[in-house]
Amino acid sequence: MLSLLKRLFRKKESGKQFKFLICDDKSEASLNKWYRLQRWESPNFLRMETTWTRDWKVFSAGSSLSGEEEVVGVTHENREVGFLLMGDQPDFRIFLERERDNPVDPNAIKVMGSATVDGEPMIRQLGYLSKETAKMLKDEEDIDARPYSVYLPYQDRSYGLRVRVLIRSQSYKRKMKKV
Repeated sequence: MLSLLKRLFRKKESGKQFKFLICDDKSEASLNKWYRLQRWESPNFLRMETTWTRDWKVFSAGSSLSGEEEVVGVTHENREVGFLLMGDQPDFRIFLERERDNPVDPNAIKVMGSATVDGEPMIRQLGYLSKETAKMLKDEEDIDARPYSVYLPYQDRSYGLRVRVLIRSQSYKRKMKKV
């Protein structure tokens, strides 16, 4: 049975309640909503199912069959607070932004989040794709991302975020060359 519960995952800096679905079965989970299956042991782990058009395909660095990529630097400068403020908003989205002037890595790709919070648009950096993944994506012109999973910070548990990285499909690229 699908039930919508408000769970408290308090982070001192945000004072935010993070809303998500608790489901008995994955098929009950709504698209673009964070959910947790009743049988999962960790109450802090959430997943999100998202969609994209056929013009995109999931990029896989080889280490993950599902194409999920861990976002690094998520707790630097309290970035997790930005996620907690935006992550459960109906218009929450994740996107990627190249940072070519990064002094450490010229291939750096920032993971950004955006949502409307208390009537105001908010855009925050949530972290980076790993250096290895960014290097593999350096020649891709069109990249995007979707939220995939999150470990919410709670008591002694730390925060973690994973995304699905999307790249333009070969059929889309061929179609655009013909135009």
